[in-house]
Amino acid sequence: MIASVGRPARLLRSLTVAMAVSLAAGSVLAQPAGGADEPPPVTTEDVRSALQEIVASADAAEEAVTTDDPEVDPVVLDRLLEPLTLSQLKTEMSAWQDLLQGAVNDLSEAEIELLRLNAEQEKAQGEEAADAPAESEPELTPEQEELVKKISGLRERRTAISDRFRLVMDAYEDKGGDPADTQSYRAYVKDVGGVQLDTRDLNSAWLTLKEWAYAEDGGKRLARKVMTVLIATVVGIMVGWLLSLAVSTTLRKTGLSSQLMRHFLRRWIARLGGLIGFLVGLSWIGTNMTPILAGLGAAGFILAFALQNTISNFASGMLILFLRPFDAGDEIEAAGVSGEVEKVSLFSTHLSTAENRKVIVPNNKIWEDVIVNSTGADTRRLSLEIEVKASEHSLDEAESILRKVMEENPDVMKEPAPALTLSAMTGDAYTFTCWPWVQTAERNRVRWQLVSEIGRRLSVVKGATKPAEESS
Repeated sequence: MIASVGRPARLLRSLTVAMAVSLAAGSVLAQPAGGADEPPPVTTEDVRSALQEIVASADAAEEAVTTDDPEVDPVVLDRLLEPLTLSQLKTEMSAWQDLLQGAVNDLSEAEIELLRLNAEQEKAQGEEAADAPAESEPELTPEQEELVKKISGLRERRTAISDRFRLVMDAYEDKGGDPADTQSYRAYVKDVGGVQLDTRDLNSAWLTLKEWAYAEDGGKRLARKVMTVLIATVVGIMVGWLLSLAVSTTLRKTGLSSQLMRHFLRRWIARLGGLIGFLVGLSWIGTNMTPILAGLGAAGFILAFALQNTISNFASGMLILFLRPFDAGDEIEAAGVSGEVEKVSLFSTHLSTAENRKVIVPNNKIWEDVIVNSTGADTRRLSLEIEVKASEHSLDEAESILRKVMEENPDVMKEPAPALTLSAMTGDAYTFTCWPWVQTAERNRVRWQLVSEIGRRLSVVKGATKPAEESS
């Protein structure tokens, strides 16, 4: 069948061209030598115009080659459409529209006939109601039931033709055809689709819905499409989750990312996998993805202008995740607040304060401010100012006790060794500054251990024992 595409049209074209040339030549030869009734001479332009009109008519006479079987397998139809040119595909689209129009016409006639039967039954019911009220909805007559089944079959035929018609239009556009040429066709397919119910007759409407639900190209087809999209989405989520787990494990072993980054990737790779699976499922059921993707692009462009601050938060969040100024569990001070980092989302950073309050700060506020990470290093140096009564202890005694307290504490690091200096001295007190090195996670506990032990061994000026500002 494919090899013979357009053969009748080519034969017709050759025949018409030969006839045109013969007629033109005959008319030139048959012209009389002169006279008042001499017809106007036939020029070369006249012959060329006639030939163009005849060839155009021959092209228009090409017959469709894919409409012999309206229920042809879609794979076979795709192979039949592959060698056709744009002009031939236009012929195919016109032929498939004629097929669809005929199927819709048959369906409309059957539905009109059912409406007529329903009206007659309703009229008969109204006449009987004067004698005895109806106890329930009247049953359908065998003729109505047969007609409902026939309508269901005609709907299946209409759906099958519509699906194959869409394949022809897709093939036309894939080969570079103007989408405007298929716009009216697609509008027609959309307009004649759907199920029409006569709600005045509940039995008829229920039977129509029942037949549609069990029809191969009705409810079963819709169920298959829904299941296909759901399965594709679930598979996408599972693949995304496995991929996110692999990425997170790899990044953790290589140490190339923060814990926040790994958590972020694990959440969003799985979600992205679900979105991709959903879109793939839509494409599998024959959904035209071009307008969907175009709509998403246009919506993203509009939202980018409407949500500039939100986009700024998103960009700041990405910078925080990639540049890693802090990680989950770090204690930071930024944007006028301080606390322990719990997580970083797309648009905000979540902190937990010492009072167990939850603070949510926009990412751009944090990124644009100075970030102080109190736990960014594994070790910290404490800075303690101690004022000792000069009347109770000598300078050497106070210094010796302070060194001994720091050296005896097991949580104070030996390397770097703790340091001590006399920062001020008056007639009433000596002011010492102690600098012990500790593990960052133990800094608060060690600080208060040292302060308590110093207070027990030395006479300290009341209210003067306090931790100075810490340095990292």
